[in-house]
Amino acid sequence: SDDMRNVLKRIAKRYPLAIISGRSLDDVRDMVNVDGIYYAGNHGFEITNDVKLVNPDAEKIKPVINEICRKMQKRLIHIKGSIVENKGLTASVHYRMVSNDDFIELEKIFDEVAASYVKDRKIRITKGKKVFEIRPNIEWDKGKAVEFVIDAIGKKGTPVYIGDDRTDEDAFTILKDKGITVLVSEKIKETNAEYYLRNVDEVKSFLEGLL
Repeated sequence: SDDMRNVLKRIAKRYPLAIISGRSLDDVRDMVNVDGIYYAGNHGFEITNDVKLVNPDAEKIKPVINEICRKMQKRLIHIKGSIVENKGLTASVHYRMVSNDDFIELEKIFDEVAASYVKDRKIRITKGKKVFEIRPNIEWDKGKAVEFVIDAIGKKGTPVYIGDDRTDEDAFTILKDKGITVLVSEKIKETNAEYYLRNVDEVKSFLEGLL
């Protein structure tokens, strides 16, 4: 929202700020639209401030990601509500709008398509909120992206990381005893984060408290 964007702009004037997302770099940058901050897209495989950095090993897997997406789209075309998102270096299969009955078939098809690539250690699969994530089988995640950004800005102050997805757990783990970690969730759940906020409104209030 515009209100949240304005808060982020004010935060960025006082503190180093990074947005780390599973979305493609271009997508997250267009969505947030705040200048002068770090953006990490595709779970950290792409990072930019003034210069865009792409993990070279992940770049080599792009043809494999494209191939998997084509197969997924062909096999899932009849399942209403399914979305195959090709993000270049990674991909996602969303099933938020898929019925419970159709999900059983979707999961079966997903496993069938992904199986050989997982077996060949070309990709790894993670699960988010109503989504299957397809990533290069490389030791890199949001936690590694956090470490990269902290090193880039010079390890100043205490890092604060706020996230709402399973893939944020890697960052929570990296920052254990080193920073402030906050899970955004309406429900109490098992997490490596130290604190909870219930929703975006509470996140906004928390950030305003830092100003």
